[in-house]
Amino acid sequence: MPPAVPGDPAGGYPPPPPAGYPAPTYPAGGYPGGEPPKTGNSGLAIAALVIAIITVCICWIPFVGPFLALAALVLSIAAWVTSKSAGRPLGLSIAATVVSALALVAGILITILLVWAWDEFGDDIRDCSDASLTQQQQEQCLEDRLNDRFGIEPTP
Repeated sequence: MPPAVPGDPAGGYPPPPPAGYPAPTYPAGGYPGGEPPKTGNSGLAIAALVIAIITVCICWIPFVGPFLALAALVLSIAAWVTSKSAGRPLGLSIAATVVSALALVAGILITILLVWAWDEFGDDIRDCSDASLTQQQQEQCLEDRLNDRFGIEPTP
């Protein structure tokens, strides 16, 4: 044991360390092995959702609606993939994919229905749209043709 120094209250021993644990230190660039997920949605996902909503509004236009819905579907899938790889939230891109897929299905069905209706009734419409007939005669001609086609007997 070392000899006591006058004025040393502990009798020659060094002073005790401060109470408690020292504050933890963190690496300057964050923890190694990954970065925290990014917050906010990507601009691509927002654009895909906006185009998908517009597509729902115009999917009833034959031939145009399905092509725009297909473009929105491709854009929304691209937004989904890029959002997933960037660690961003996937909600908007998933919603855009669902909405554009529904618009695509609706646009295809409406286009098929229109093509079928034109193929089925186009001749009747062309024949009854003769310019020499009055409006009332054209309507009566079309009504008679459709009644014949569907087997409906007109009531007197």
